[in-house]
Amino acid sequence: MRILHIAAHVGGGIGSAYIGLKTGGEQHRILLLEKPLDTVTLSRVKEAGFEIIIDADREQIVEELEAADIVVINWTHHPAMTKFLIEFPKIPIRSILWCHVSGNYYPIVPADFVKHFDQVMFATPFSLKLPQFRALGDDYINEHFHVVYGLNDLSRFGKIERKEHDGFRIGYVGTLGFCKLNPDFADYCSAIDITDAKFVMAGNAANQEQIMMRYKQNSGKNEFLFLGQVKDVPAVLSELDVFGYLLNPQHFGATENALLEAMAAGLPVVALEQCVEKYIIKNKETGLLVKSPSEYRQAIRYLYDNPEKAMEIGANAREKTLEQYDIEKNRQRFAKTCERAEKYEKKIHTFDDFFTGEPSKWFLSCVGQEERKYFEDDRLDELGKIFYEPTKGSPTHYHDYYQDDKRLSDWADSLKNKK
Repeated sequence: MRILHIAAHVGGGIGSAYIGLKTGGEQHRILLLEKPLDTVTLSRVKEAGFEIIIDADREQIVEELEAADIVVINWTHHPAMTKFLIEFPKIPIRSILWCHVSGNYYPIVPADFVKHFDQVMFATPFSLKLPQFRALGDDYINEHFHVVYGLNDLSRFGKIERKEHDGFRIGYVGTLGFCKLNPDFADYCSAIDITDAKFVMAGNAANQEQIMMRYKQNSGKNEFLFLGQVKDVPAVLSELDVFGYLLNPQHFGATENALLEAMAAGLPVVALEQCVEKYIIKNKETGLLVKSPSEYRQAIRYLYDNPEKAMEIGANAREKTLEQYDIEKNRQRFAKTCERAEKYEKKIHTFDDFFTGEPSKWFLSCVGQEERKYFEDDRLDELGKIFYEPTKGSPTHYHDYYQDDKRLSDWADSLKNKK
């Protein structure tokens, strides 16, 4: 089977998915829409057996589409991918949409968009519960939708042994940007009433000063250790007592590799009862789910006062995570989706009936109805944090590609001034 993947880039989660997928006995080629900036990940993707196509002209794109048995579109509402879909050649193909966001907030995943594809892969069952997909009915969901969890090899995290350390360490690994981290993170931390607690933060330095300022305003007294970006995540996890995973309720994450790695490492996790998290964690069995700073304080105190129970929850998390998210099982799920897609007759796919008008309208096509009103009524200060990002399909990101669009220009300038 010849599988052609089309992606804007191979950085971040998409690159990790390719590295974990490997190619097996199939021929996998990746058509990149941009020159790769992350050459380290690109090399690892090549080592996994993928052939990479860069700077393809229209003629070569047509040849690749004609030769492919399956075409997989890797989607995050990236502006380059939107343009590619609008200009998609009139070549009969079999198609799979590989959706790398949950669709919870922005970018939403409209039902009218996914219906353009023969098969659809999501990284979490949470996506299948979204209202726009439930409205399609169980028969459509069962026939067209599949869950292929993140292709992260968690086996090395399952071998982590806990190390002695000072204090009671509550850790977090991931971005400190508030489009992912809960904006009230400092309030949750300041609710902790354990004298020897320490907060260990591994990730970029974004919002470090803002977190500390708010924490001190709340009279927080525990120590924070900001480690920055770390190469050896297992070493960090080995010196934690609890993993506190407090995300923005509007986050777009689907796989949540950082959470799965902590659970595979045998750490008891405390997370918010929301989004993808509540589909990964079974409350009181493989972790604890909370709804407020006071519940977070109670959960952390419970684990502190009951170390045997904390070990039990961590052990359950390790066992269930390594079993459910086994990488070989995920490879098989991907292969099964391809097999189902191969049963379809090749047909011409068009997307310019979904992405219509000017680029600002392309952007709005995956914005929820409420947030779309904020753009239309110039109430941008009510938008979630992700719209302020320089990338991630934000107005600024789209404006970087389509600078002649006045609405995109106005939105980008306004969001920059409000940041």
